[in-house]
Amino acid sequence: MSEKKTWTAERFAAAAIIALLAFQGSAFGLSKKDLAISLKEKRIRDLSSRGLTLAFHVGIRNSSAATCFLTRYNYRVTINQKEYLRLPVVLDEPIRVGAGEDVLIALPLKVTYALLFEAIGPIEEKAVCDMVGDFVFGDEKKKEEKIAFAFSGEFPIFKDPVVEFLPLRVKDLTVGGGDVIFDVKFGNPNGYDLIIDMITYDLRFVETTVLKGEIPGDKSVPAKGDKTLSLPFLMDFFEVGKEVYDLLQKPPVPCRFSGEIAVNSVWGRLVIAFDKVGPMEVEKKPE
Repeated sequence: MSEKKTWTAERFAAAAIIALLAFQGSAFGLSKKDLAISLKEKRIRDLSSRGLTLAFHVGIRNSSAATCFLTRYNYRVTINQKEYLRLPVVLDEPIRVGAGEDVLIALPLKVTYALLFEAIGPIEEKAVCDMVGDFVFGDEKKKEEKIAFAFSGEFPIFKDPVVEFLPLRVKDLTVGGGDVIFDVKFGNPNGYDLIIDMITYDLRFVETTVLKGEIPGDKSVPAKGDKTLSLPFLMDFFEVGKEVYDLLQKPPVPCRFSGEIAVNSVWGRLVIAFDKVGPMEVEKKPE
């Protein structure tokens, strides 16, 4: 009989401990000390002469025993120590951060140069961005905690290369065809070298394509400098039309030079479209 009582008492004690632990677990709430925020990296995307996206990749560590959800955040952005924008963001779908989990999220900041210059004033080559705010987390009991953050980064002010026609060099010209050299100058208004991987083009006199393809050789342009590239070719007037021959007799020639420039940069590969239209002079230089 006493053994049965002892067994029952032990079982009761164990059950009480389990119940207490269960109660403690159910009473556990979200705590600010259990959430850690860290900046993992900064990345520039979609860079062009119109603007870019500066993305802050942020790690969230939940060291608690409870699941929480990132529901919204607020931030204020200053660029070169002047306020650029303030924005509250409510997430359509809260981001789940499970107990003991690490989650990586991106905070993208889209910068349009025209709006930036209007708000901040002119910026020559690069800008310093500071983002401060707070994340708002909620748990399954609807309790909320705010975690402050502050990130900073730099981004460039990118300017498109400038395309300039030089006079067309005519080495030989007959009714049947012409031996010419098309020279084009690419100017780099940026304060860093443009490491150009590829330039594809379509060259037209009036609206007739006389040459298209890819420019060979070294095409990179130094910072604040320029580079002239030459394209020698033969024209067959029976193919391109007598109109082109007549235009070469009475310059300037209406010219259109369009295509894409692929640039390798520290911000990734950039593809820049160009479309230069204008008159082109002609120089007859027989050899």
